[in-house]
Amino acid sequence: MFNSFCAYRFPDENKIQLFKGNLTEGICEGFVIAPFDLSEHNPVSIVSLQECDWSELSGIIQFCDDSASLFEFPHESTTRKQHKKEIESIIEELDGNPEKKTIAAKVILRNQSIDLPETFVRLCKEFPSSFIFAFHTPVTGGWIGASPELLLDCDQGILHTYALAGTRPADSEGDWDKKNINEQRIVERYISRCFEKWGLKPECSPTATCKAGKVEHLLTRICADTSERITDLLLFLKDLSPTPALCGLPKEESKERINRLENFNRGYYGGFCGPFKSPSRFSFYVNLRSVRFDKTRWCMFAGGGITPASDPDAEWIETERKAAGIIKNLQFVSQL
Repeated sequence: MFNSFCAYRFPDENKIQLFKGNLTEGICEGFVIAPFDLSEHNPVSIVSLQECDWSELSGIIQFCDDSASLFEFPHESTTRKQHKKEIESIIEELDGNPEKKTIAAKVILRNQSIDLPETFVRLCKEFPSSFIFAFHTPVTGGWIGASPELLLDCDQGILHTYALAGTRPADSEGDWDKKNINEQRIVERYISRCFEKWGLKPECSPTATCKAGKVEHLLTRICADTSERITDLLLFLKDLSPTPALCGLPKEESKERINRLENFNRGYYGGFCGPFKSPSRFSFYVNLRSVRFDKTRWCMFAGGGITPASDPDAEWIETERKAAGIIKNLQFVSQL
């Protein structure tokens, strides 16, 4: 009896890959799911892979149950007042330091049953250049999303990743402002230093604008030849994730601030997921622009980078814009 499933479609591809399976232990071939705060107490989950189709998954989807999941389902939506208060507290604690940032997230909670196959197909059409994913296990609960952000990919010994940060409405004219440019450079420097810590020599592309639905971001592609220098992949991933684009900088200081100020647990939002074939062949994407779901409700997560130059009202509008691109594509089961 299978108790878990995963589905994914790579960016700029058409093939949807569907698997049923069970949870396994240790890094092995399968679909890897990691939480925001990866630790001994919050470990990686891996779904063994057996190909299937949507009809075979209907039984598992029908009984999606969050009762045994590692992280509690959020109880209520974040209000604009709560969000503003959190951001004002973060700005005060950053104390004017332009090299520091913290990611403030919010949740939007609704009592509706998601039609998973229909929603997945809609996301594939709306976000052709994103990693579309869905999964459910007894430990993680159910998630679906359209991630624009590659965490780490390895193909024939070459590592690839993105430094993705900064946000403005899609198709904006003119140059990016200093706040967004600085926010993205913080992420790029962090990832490059993480590579260097492991003896890798990162090569960075010119920074470009990347569209993701209703918004666009600044993106730098980073690659490196591993030359077998990464002796512990899980430890390397723990160093890398969450990046400053999902947590902040300094990392542990930002993580403490997030846990103290947010009135919900992020769980797997801001973590990563994706298929693992071998230490030289895997693709992990950030769990971003994502929705957590169970049989009767769903919860959308959205966040933004807070620096001393942030404006709380502008940050609220940014998170609304990010969430809207996903929410408008959610399909629901008819209640007869």
